[in-house]
Amino acid sequence: MRDYVKSITQTVEQSVSSATEEITTIVEDKSKSYINVGITFKDSDSNTIGTENVMIVGDHYTLLMSANPEFATSKPENEYRESDLWYIIDLIRAS
Repeated sequence: MRDYVKSITQTVEQSVSSATEEITTIVEDKSKSYINVGITFKDSDSNTIGTENVMIVGDHYTLLMSANPEFATSKPENEYRESDLWYIIDLIRAS
């Protein structure tokens, strides 16, 4: 062994908690029956700390696009609000 001085950069992984999440992108293709939702997580200082993409397909897509579902009884068919997207995203995350 010998003495030698060299600067080495180390990456330290740490866990941080988000304070908010927001939908930043929505890519929808009705002909292929999917919606890709981009979500940005922010800390309490509104700094972006992470992102996530949630793909809404299959039964979740069918539920989102249905008329008058239980979570939005006056919703028209093939339309949705941001709150409807969050409902479906929560269902996907829970499964």
